[in-house]
Amino acid sequence: MTGLLAFMERWKPGSTHGFEPATTDQMTALAQPHGGLDALPGLYREFLATMGASTGEMRLMWGTTSISALLEDLEDYQRERPDSRRYLKFAMGEDDYNGRHPDDFFDLSRPTPDGRDTAILRIHEEDLVSSKVAAEQPFPTFSDLLRAVIVARVSLEAAPRKQTQTYNLGPNPEAPARTYEFFARLGFAPTELGASSSIIPLEHAERGAVALIRAPSTLIPRAGVEVRARDKAQQTLLDEIIQDHQQELSGG
Repeated sequence: MTGLLAFMERWKPGSTHGFEPATTDQMTALAQPHGGLDALPGLYREFLATMGASTGEMRLMWGTTSISALLEDLEDYQRERPDSRRYLKFAMGEDDYNGRHPDDFFDLSRPTPDGRDTAILRIHEEDLVSSKVAAEQPFPTFSDLLRAVIVARVSLEAAPRKQTQTYNLGPNPEAPARTYEFFARLGFAPTELGASSSIIPLEHAERGAVALIRAPSTLIPRAGVEVRARDKAQQTLLDEIIQDHQQELSGG
């Protein structure tokens, strides 16, 4: 979380000022149906202790991760719930003109090798209970969700939005590794956000640029990279370089 906050403030000063942590009592109450605090993934505990009560102006999805809303939802004792030994709801979808958005859950039965994170699912709660509808997996893990959303919110979506360039690298599973090596040769390096094989944020301090590499997923079945430089001249230069090598990166 310390690295995440540093990255956000570097790219968008003031973007962390609305964050409010959850209290220990709130975290304990949320964890109780699932077996206690140790049942919560370590990274999620850190998230709650940093911005569990409020994420300020930043939204992670169409809904809320507010612990007060999650605790209020738990007070509905009449509703059938998914297996609490396996599923923990960490985000609630909201209603809009498209209807209610799905909720987000941790699949506690599928932890990462280091035990600090776990797989996530996006699905309406009643569908998870009935098992009649397959869940989506917008990102493999909670850390991947944070990486992708944070980079998008504080840098890629900054005004003017059209300055950010997106490159489709096709369905080749080797494209992300090729793209990482290519950007490393250009002088890009990993950020404080870390990386995985699915979501790779990179930064070039001298060029004032950020890149986000995505592997193919069930949500977007093709690899891609988004690139943004603070300076328009640097953006133009990077665009020219990438366009010259786009076919090579995609494996075409």
